[in-house]
Amino acid sequence: MRKILFVTTQYRVGERIYPIIPRLSLEYDLDLMTLYQMKPDWEWPGDNDLRESFNKKYLKYFNNIYDNIDIDYSEYELILTDDNRTYNGLSEIYDKSKCLVLACSHGNHDIRYDIQNVNISFDGCFVFGQKDVETDYQIPGGIPSNDALKNYNVEKEYILVIVNYLGHYGDISTGTGKYFKLMDKELFDNIDFLRLQKKYDKLIVFKLKIRPDTDIQKEINYLTENLPDELDFKVLLDVGDDNMMIAKSSLVISSASTLALKAIQLKIPTLIIKDIGIDGVFKDYSGMVESNKQDIKKFIEFGVDVDDFIARTVQGGLEFNSTKYFTDYIRRCVYE
Repeated sequence: MRKILFVTTQYRVGERIYPIIPRLSLEYDLDLMTLYQMKPDWEWPGDNDLRESFNKKYLKYFNNIYDNIDIDYSEYELILTDDNRTYNGLSEIYDKSKCLVLACSHGNHDIRYDIQNVNISFDGCFVFGQKDVETDYQIPGGIPSNDALKNYNVEKEYILVIVNYLGHYGDISTGTGKYFKLMDKELFDNIDFLRLQKKYDKLIVFKLKIRPDTDIQKEINYLTENLPDELDFKVLLDVGDDNMMIAKSSLVISSASTLALKAIQLKIPTLIIKDIGIDGVFKDYSGMVESNKQDIKKFIEFGVDVDDFIARTVQGGLEFNSTKYFTDYIRRCVYE
């Protein structure tokens, strides 16, 4: 069997493609390279080390496991990396490679790493959908981890709020000359969580994004101090099954996060607050609104149609078969 090296650097970047691993193992001998946050000696910053979830599900599919870039690359037919940036050894791997290197989208972003870093950290890059394709080295692969969403027929338990930066952060640059709008008390008041809780009769769940420098207690304190005292809410940190987290939602209020694409694919009403995240693939999503009370209330009352957006944005998103697009392209690269 031909050999592929699978390189993973960050769980929250790589988790979108991990479900292709069992399928690949049927056709290829797989080796694994763990770098940066996926290395065994990285100190996990959250409450649930998601590397353990990866190891339990996927290590059995790999023959050899490396945690540094100093290996013999000559035996591989293809290298697949979970990120398309130049950090964490990825550009060095490209320099050392003896075969085609395919990268994957870092996530929802306005910085076009998929264009900037060709011939620097990859030869070709998987992007989410057709609307991102401008060159022949950009490959619409969808989001393989979202394929399983079709199997999640579960009871709706809460309203989910996907947070980027809370109000205590101050000025945080987007990297594009702008600053993120913070999820602060003014926005909380405009969303009017008490009204939503009464309307849906559901718990409010805040999903925090845990970064290496996140002060978890400070995040929780900010929410406690700036949300209504009467609000029934809870906080989630690291979640082992993002699909289940999304599927249990009656309504999703989010920054422009790739997690929100899961909710949109499931046709869960999904409100994206403009400028809390980077617009990226959501630029043409009609459910992205300004942070004022009027626009938010209008979406809550009427919602939006999403089929055309999904078709443009996530390859295989309507049929939940992104994995097929991904693995078919890899097969062509290896054998043609």
